[in-house]
Amino acid sequence: MKKSNFLGALLQSRRGHVLAGLLFGSGLLLGPAKVAAHSVQSHRHESVSAQLEAWQELITQALTLSDVEKLEVVNRFFNHRARYVEDQKLWGQFDYWATPLELLEMGAGDCEDFALAKYFTLRLLGFPEQSLRLVYTNMTSGGQAHMVLGYWPDNGELPLVLDNLREEIEPLAQRHDLVMQFAFDTDHLYRFDHHRLVMAGNAKLLPDWHQLQVRVSREARNVSRAGELMIAAAPHAKPAS
Repeated sequence: MKKSNFLGALLQSRRGHVLAGLLFGSGLLLGPAKVAAHSVQSHRHESVSAQLEAWQELITQALTLSDVEKLEVVNRFFNHRARYVEDQKLWGQFDYWATPLELLEMGAGDCEDFALAKYFTLRLLGFPEQSLRLVYTNMTSGGQAHMVLGYWPDNGELPLVLDNLREEIEPLAQRHDLVMQFAFDTDHLYRFDHHRLVMAGNAKLLPDWHQLQVRVSREARNVSRAGELMIAAAPHAKPAS
């Protein structure tokens, strides 16, 4: 997959103001494992629509904010919108990486789902790929694996950490509760040399990451396709007499 192809259709939809009308009520946006659950009760559909509407509103309103403000509102949005639930309980799998739409639909996810949703949302808000990386860590208390999102400012300042366990966005150097293991972006794996990143390999070594990008790309195509159908079906306004 070419770099950022998985974001292309979503970005195009955003620019064309299509996304706002697509995030509600379209079965095309739901993960295949949950279509049946979606059709069982209408109130469930309304709840999902409200979540997705809030996400679209966040993206629209945050476009004019500063980078620091975007980080803050995106971190707060997902930390408040979803609760922590382990993959085994939520998906019946030991490890499952959810798309942002799946996280919002379920209203729950584990640490990587929060980090990934923040990553894709900030990319939609214009953050360059080289400034954002997913960071795999271990917690110093108990050694539990934990994923966060790292932001590397282009002015050379220390990276910041967006964490589903904390409201505050703190510099990496202040997160003494985390032991950094490795980081990755679309194409590359990195190891940590203190707080400096050193190239360590290809991100294809992470099969979950590749599979997630494929699924996000599929959702983006569905968004774009559904938008074209909605635009074509919309009644044309009559000229004023």
